[in-house]
Amino acid sequence: MDEMYLSHMGFKKQGRSLVNKTLIVGIYEKTTNKLIVKVLKNAKSKIFAVCRNHISSKCHVHTDFWKGYCDFKSVFTKHETVNHQDSYVSKTGVNTNQIESVWKHIRRTFKTHIKVAKHHVHLYAKEAAYKFNKIPSFEIVMLCLI
Repeated sequence: MDEMYLSHMGFKKQGRSLVNKTLIVGIYEKTTNKLIVKVLKNAKSKIFAVCRNHISSKCHVHTDFWKGYCDFKSVFTKHETVNHQDSYVSKTGVNTNQIESVWKHIRRTFKTHIKVAKHHVHLYAKEAAYKFNKIPSFEIVMLCLI
């Protein structure tokens, strides 16, 4: 799982400040290739609640090294982190590459629209998740073409 901050004043603004930005949280399940996205107003208190509603306490949870995920160890028995300042994959193989790839596609989707109203971001995020969940895997597409 990971979070993304979508800037409304331009897509090159960086950082976790929510000034003119919208927080989008994504949970990607590797076994079923399903994506859940939620738009939140504040990070720390809401992310924890979203995770408890959508992730079983027995699941492996991979996150980055952000301090907002520190409380996860008390709920999820198998919570592992990767420090992106060191590398994108930890020494034990933990990574958030798939959800980072999803963020790239969602940002690209938002750039195709002339204007994205802040109060409609949740609909655009749901649309992107729906498309991601409905796109067949590469293997299925290749089998259909053969």
